[in-house]
Amino acid sequence: MTGIHNGLRIVWHYAASDERRTFTLSYRFRGLAVAYDDVVDVNLRVWGDHWPASLDSLTAAMQLPRATELSPSYRTWGSPAWVRGVVKRLPDRALLQASRVPAHQFVELRAVFPRGLLDSTGGAQVRQGSGLEKIVAGEARSQREYERDRRRIDDAKRHLGRTFIYLLFLGQGPAVALMLLVWLLYGRERRTGYDREYEQAPPSDTEPALVPSLLRQATTPGSNEFTATLFDLIRRGRYKSTPVTTERSIWGGLRHQDVADLLLTVGDANMQLAGFEKPVVEVVDSVVVGDGERLSAFRDRIEADRASNSKRFMSFKEKVSSAIDARRWYLGDGLRVLGTGILVFVLLAIVLLWIGIHGFRSAAPRWSDVVTVALGICAGANAASLIFGATKVTLWRRRTAAGQTEAERWEAFRRYLTDFPRLQEAPPATLELWERYLVYGIAFGIAERVLQGAHLLMPEALHEQSSLYWITPTGDLGSGPTSLAISDLSSGFGSALAPPGSSGGGGGFSGGGGGGGGGGGGGAW
Repeated sequence: MTGIHNGLRIVWHYAASDERRTFTLSYRFRGLAVAYDDVVDVNLRVWGDHWPASLDSLTAAMQLPRATELSPSYRTWGSPAWVRGVVKRLPDRALLQASRVPAHQFVELRAVFPRGLLDSTGGAQVRQGSGLEKIVAGEARSQREYERDRRRIDDAKRHLGRTFIYLLFLGQGPAVALMLLVWLLYGRERRTGYDREYEQAPPSDTEPALVPSLLRQATTPGSNEFTATLFDLIRRGRYKSTPVTTERSIWGGLRHQDVADLLLTVGDANMQLAGFEKPVVEVVDSVVVGDGERLSAFRDRIEADRASNSKRFMSFKEKVSSAIDARRWYLGDGLRVLGTGILVFVLLAIVLLWIGIHGFRSAAPRWSDVVTVALGICAGANAASLIFGATKVTLWRRRTAAGQTEAERWEAFRRYLTDFPRLQEAPPATLELWERYLVYGIAFGIAERVLQGAHLLMPEALHEQSSLYWITPTGDLGSGPTSLAISDLSSGFGSALAPPGSSGGGGGFSGGGGGGGGGGGGGAW
């Protein structure tokens, strides 16, 4: 015999072989019976909910102090209502019979009889006033609550479409409303009054590695930005380029064709570089060391030392992000609001689910428990939606006034380069401007449009001076080899600079581009 909580655990051992043995346990309750002025209430849990096995049949009898007539002041109930069973009033005892009692399911027998049957109330709780009316009303109320819960649950099952709409509204409505409010207050871009459709020259000296991120309202560069930085370094003289042609096999080696190419060698090694340009220089210097290298061979040379070059590219991305942060183009106050909403919904989901699941009755769920669990799931769904919304920076972040003004001007310049016929109205007059067009066109992902314009409009004298325009989209300005497409270069760099072990196809880059004991259960038998 050992003590547990406020009770005792009694264990006995026996041996039996092919025989039935019956054990009789006797113990005395004190304080279980409640004596009112008119009746005595005995509510006994005859089967506990701690048993891990089900029970085929259960019989329990409560012996009265002495026999009595079957009057209105003598009542019996069995509970809970969802257990299959019957109760009987006999003159000398109350009888309960139940069948198929599930595991972990309690069963209670309650009997109310006239107080006059007791010779003494020494072992009972004594309470003033009449008790019969209150007891009967309580049992009736429990029965009504059980039936009401069952009707509500059945109604929800019958009308699944309506239930789904309610759950969808509760599970997404608050999160959608909060995200809309955050976007209106913190994410929606404010117009600056800038009304020009086109800018015919780069509106500022912002480096090509940074501009696409500004238009996308992002901080992470892609393969286009890396390629544009390389061509910008060529334009500024960090590398020298010599137009050459390279023979390339096509049709499985059955034919060969000459491809326009550039041979790169080291130029002005003392040039002042931005922080994010240094990793690009480290990659290119490792390729062009010695007598230089052709652009068409860059991919294979970079892949030959992928481990080192992928680290250099990661450094390029990090330093571009740092440079963007330093320019303070963005306001991100909306993220704090979303974060607070996520925290509130997560805590709400935890509390509601704990309350609902802790008190949940699988045999006969209460409507309140079902609603509590459903609200907890809806709170979790709202939290998940807000987490997803937090990954969409344009929802909670916008540009500063200065950043928005610059973005609108760069967007106008991008439209000018994209709208190819406009180049015919005012083509660039200088080689420097033509080459800046190409560099930013690469960053925006529209280099082919700029090359088309150059093919039709660029004076041959300027073309012969350019270190960039040997590569053309559909032929050249005079010598005839097929083009080496810049888009192929960009995607090739993306694949070559991907970390070792990653899938091919430019896995190391983002997109790039320009746009942006007692006590009863409920009910009775």
